[in-house]
Amino acid sequence: MPDPSLQAPPSILVAGRLLIDPERAPEPGWILVRDGRIEEIHSGDAPSEAPGLIVGGRDRLICPAFTDAHCHLPQFPVIGADGLGLLEWLERVVYPAEGSWGRGGALAGARRAVGAMAREGTAGFAAFLTSHAGPGADVLSWLEQDSPMRAIAGRVAMDRNAPDDLIASDRAGGDPDEPADRAGDPGTENRVRRSLNPRFAPACTGPLLEKLGRGAADRWVQTHLSESVEEVELVGALFPDAPSYTEVYDEFGLLTPRTLLAHCVHLTDREWAVVARRDSIAVHCPTANTFLRSGRFNLDKAREFGVRVALGSDVAAGADIAMPRVARAMIETAKHRAMGSTEPVSIPTPAQAWDMITRTNAQELGWSGSGVISRAAAADLLVLRPPESWFDEHLIGRLLYGWESGLIETRVFNGGIVRPDTI
Repeated sequence: MPDPSLQAPPSILVAGRLLIDPERAPEPGWILVRDGRIEEIHSGDAPSEAPGLIVGGRDRLICPAFTDAHCHLPQFPVIGADGLGLLEWLERVVYPAEGSWGRGGALAGARRAVGAMAREGTAGFAAFLTSHAGPGADVLSWLEQDSPMRAIAGRVAMDRNAPDDLIASDRAGGDPDEPADRAGDPGTENRVRRSLNPRFAPACTGPLLEKLGRGAADRWVQTHLSESVEEVELVGALFPDAPSYTEVYDEFGLLTPRTLLAHCVHLTDREWAVVARRDSIAVHCPTANTFLRSGRFNLDKAREFGVRVALGSDVAAGADIAMPRVARAMIETAKHRAMGSTEPVSIPTPAQAWDMITRTNAQELGWSGSGVISRAAAADLLVLRPPESWFDEHLIGRLLYGWESGLIETRVFNGGIVRPDTI
């Protein structure tokens, strides 16, 4: 049964300056939350008395909570293992960390990771677990029954180029016929959905990808694509008949409108066209790309081909759990590209970056009723207390560049007050 501490009170009145549109200054107002949804939105001062709980105040800022489109729950303890390239980092840092989930550390590790995200204001995420069947089932059940978060999550699927304890037959992961991985209707507003998660092509044989592809049409799929040059070269050696890395996934039916493709750093125009044709989602992970020196995502190229883009922390290659810092890194990546280019480069504004980690990320992950302040929207909200001096035309930039979790006074997820240290 769900933890009683996660149950929402009958109603919550949230008062403050409402950040409804990051392109516009927030205005005083109040929100009535009931049954997990925003029931009413009003301008002006809040009533002095109201049924239920009252949070916020005149000097508070009320905004949607954040969504992270790509992370790895088992990797939170190994943030900061620097100085390695992607493949060596996986072998020396990530795989040993993931092995601990098979030795009894899964549920506690997942709770710590989710608590860390909640502390930074994240109310929804897309995540990889490990390949372990039993521990993965336990974590998925906990996410569904007791966690206050939205989640798209699934066991890692891989059957080669990894330690034996991660690719044993019962740990290859992601069998579309396996009840432990069966997903709900991906077109609904389900708070937790179970996904198929092929780690990346170098860790998956053709037969495994084929099996996963059979269940991909009506499931969320998470994987990695073209993160580093050495990875792309390895895929070319392992799949010599495939025209490109992207087309390895396409051949097996894994590219759909519900496929999240983390990184997409080194795509050719041909590959961008394939991603666009399948309407899959490129997940930009700027902090991780910098940490592993993998390369710079080309946001202009994604826009040129009409590819949908979301933003992810990619913990633990990404060292920042806080999505405002990841959004800042997206801006900085574009600025670095602009400084080294003779061609025009589009640089996202702070408002555009803020929209990415709230409305856009939630929408791309299928939660169209989240990430916004509007009537009937999901009540996933943050009450912030920024310095009064921040309330000028640069408010959003100040939030991104000056972010710290201490700015958050109250977290309202799924219509209830959430305290990260109790998750």
